[in-house]
Amino acid sequence: MKTNTKIRIVGAVTALLSAGCIDNQTHPDLQPWLPSNTTPAGLGCIPNQDGVITGAELPVALGITARNRLIFNRPVDLDGAIDAGGHRVWDWGWTAAGETALAVTAEPIANKWYASEFLGGQFAVAFDVAGYLDAVYAKESDGLYLLGLVSRLENPTQGQTLLRYDQPVKTVPLPLQPGASWQAVGKVSAGKLYGMGYAGVDTYDSTADLAGRLLLPDLSLDQSIRVVTTVTANPVVGQAVIKQQVSFFTECLGEVARAVGSNLLGGGQAQEVRRLAL
Repeated sequence: MKTNTKIRIVGAVTALLSAGCIDNQTHPDLQPWLPSNTTPAGLGCIPNQDGVITGAELPVALGITARNRLIFNRPVDLDGAIDAGGHRVWDWGWTAAGETALAVTAEPIANKWYASEFLGGQFAVAFDVAGYLDAVYAKESDGLYLLGLVSRLENPTQGQTLLRYDQPVKTVPLPLQPGASWQAVGKVSAGKLYGMGYAGVDTYDSTADLAGRLLLPDLSLDQSIRVVTTVTANPVVGQAVIKQQVSFFTECLGEVARAVGSNLLGGGQAQEVRRLAL
């Protein structure tokens, strides 16, 4: 029973590491939602709205805090609607009771306890809102790569986690544009999950299939690209676990909205929804 529990946990973990996680949460700050008039500054990027996200238009903003709205267990509109001008529009501009604010910041890994475990890693982002896990990334000229998942503390009370892929996994190709599809496979050969041994293979199947206007409570973003990723986690022991993530990307801001669930495109309810906010 303990082994099966760990397998279910790692399946959920790897499923969320799909298309980018650009919102870079390293110090989650959960609080009742309060509007703010501040926006992330210092990105050094000016969008040209040509429908293609280049490497220069997907900056990694180290040390800059962005603000997200966070809510759990909610249906979301993934298909959008065609307006009078023939353009696709996704309306994610709703507000909801129980919504919280999530402050997110990227950090370099140079001084992290696990830096030597992820050679070539450039920055870390908190994976979970509880602050237990970090995801380690590197941005290269041809894409954003995930190197693995690790506990933020070297000796946490939950036990140490160290899931390092044998080869980095490309989560976002660059340039990114509608019509792109890609697959990436990440193998963990001798990992550790909550202090227990773990090995398995994660397969990421992704498509950038649609583009249009995304309406958020504080922003209206043209030329938003929808990216759908299905992650299949195959542990050495136990059954495969499948999750889906639907993300929206825009020039210079990166991932601006995200829904995570088990069967999103089939009409399933999102287990977690995040939206960039002011």
